[in-house]
Amino acid sequence: MKPGLRQTLCVAAALSALLVLSVPSVSYAASRDAGAAAQTETQAYDELWSLLRLDDLVEIMREEGASMALEADVDLLGHPGGDPWRKRVQAIYDSDRLQVEAEQAMEASLDAAHLDALCDFYKSEDIQNVVELEITARRAFMEGDVETRARSAWLSGRALTPHEDVIVHFVEVNDLVERNVMGALNSNYAFLRALTDAHPVPGEKLTEQEILFEVWSQEVEIRRDTSEWLFAFLSTAYDPVSAEVLEAYVAFSETEAGHALNHAMFEALDQVYVRLSADLGRAVGEIGAQQDL
Repeated sequence: MKPGLRQTLCVAAALSALLVLSVPSVSYAASRDAGAAAQTETQAYDELWSLLRLDDLVEIMREEGASMALEADVDLLGHPGGDPWRKRVQAIYDSDRLQVEAEQAMEASLDAAHLDALCDFYKSEDIQNVVELEITARRAFMEGDVETRARSAWLSGRALTPHEDVIVHFVEVNDLVERNVMGALNSNYAFLRALTDAHPVPGEKLTEQEILFEVWSQEVEIRRDTSEWLFAFLSTAYDPVSAEVLEAYVAFSETEAGHALNHAMFEALDQVYVRLSADLGRAVGEIGAQQDL
């Protein structure tokens, strides 16, 4: 096994942030009515994307991931990455590329039959306020002390509010812990698979069994961290929301349209995270190989 690999995997787990590629084909030989319907459908996808503030979420993902990758150069490479690492990370986390990937993946994952119901629900003033609070809390969590205080408050019981039961129910019905854990494990696998493939020394490459062992050895820690992060984040984001609005928000997530959206969000963003992790693993392997020459 390559020296320091376990440490590298721990860093990769952190880079696989919590909680998001082809567009369904359109026949341009179809009738004018079909073309108009397709245009209307595209407009509805764009409207939902805007209502969910997904441009903001993807940008936060980019900032989180790029910042952590740049700061982890010594842990990942064994030495300061310098300008080559900075340029490689910037290319991997290219903002325009991420936005296009995420939007296309979302459109491919979400059945258009649910668009009207989703847009009607999310365009209300109360729900737009909830979305704004989610984005605000997510950006605030980029400040380490904010997240640390929120985690501490939740774990100590100081964050327990009248919303506690609703938040727990929200996490359970949307399977948020399990989905995030599996997303992180898949990202870690992609990182190690790409790192191994890029390694120049055949005798130091990990076998498939070794990769799987290393990935699953992190499962318990990832599950604990994911659970803490989710409850700290949701208790922070939803604290100002009225009980009536939050209950309606959670109830909608249990509808067919709500389930479809939750599934599509994870499908789309997980695709992006897996690509980012694989590109990072490949970069670590290739830059490490250049250093060894």
